Amino acid sequence: MTAFTSTKKKNLWKTAGTFLPLLLASLLFTPNALAAKIVLANDEWIFSNLGFSHTPDAGIFATNIGKWFTDGRPGKFHAYSTNFGLIESSLANAMTGAGNKWTTGIKIKFDLPTLLTYDAIFLAGNVADNQVLIDYVKAGGNVYIAAGTGWGGEVSEAARWNTFLNNFGLGLEPSYNTDTGKKIAINSQHPIFQGVSYLWNGLGNATVVLNPDNRKTSVVLSTRKGLYAVYDDRPKPVGVPASPSGLGVSAFVAYGMGWRLWRKHKSRRRDF
Repeated sequence: MTAFTSTKKKNLWKTAGTFLPLLLASLLFTPNALAAKIVLANDEWIFSNLGFSHTPDAGIFATNIGKWFTDGRPGKFHAYSTNFGLIESSLANAMTGAGNKWTTGIKIKFDLPTLLTYDAIFLAGNVADNQVLIDYVKAGGNVYIAAGTGWGGEVSEAARWNTFLNNFGLGLEPSYNTDTGKKIAINSQHPIFQGVSYLWNGLGNATVVLNPDNRKTSVVLSTRKGLYAVYDDRPKPVGVPASPSGLGVSAFVAYGMGWRLWRKHKSRRRDF
């Protein structure tokens, strides 16, 4: 057996240096990492203290949304709003009680680097830069919007968000629902409604999808018009079985890379 030369050592370390970062990236950068989502609600009363008092399932709904945004882990969320529908105590208690970090207010800098420090941004009433929101979602961020606040009227409210929403196949009608009632029965199987029987609802802008054939968007609860709609950047294609989890894909990729690295090392040992 020949000596383990410094050149061969360098070659081995070079190989490791090539594949180990990729292996690590495969474990950290799963297919879920940039899976952006949007939840669009027709009204803002859902998460108010009054809404919680009439329909306590609002707490389950709020934490379900958080889990859907983060794939189940606790998240860091900010409500960029001064509207009562996002800043009252019941919502804050529900979110922090589930292990999330929850902050509110419009004093943060509303730019992409700042938003990317949060898992999701919640919006209602206050004007926000739609292009920043577009960039945020394209970068993997998640957004919740509550319409129907009455701030500026129904036409202005729809226009406030439609530049952003239309970019992802969603939209708001420029008129308020008048037939929703107050206590809405939930009959949707979407994950954000798991364990939710009723939600409080006032007059709101109807939610719409621009293209019914777009599998990334759907109205997930409606009366005669849409109440809640979602955008999901990773829908299951029609006729294709559910894909393995991000961890499973990562493990497979990591195994392949590790095998290749071991084979290279083994072949070089013959020359040592």
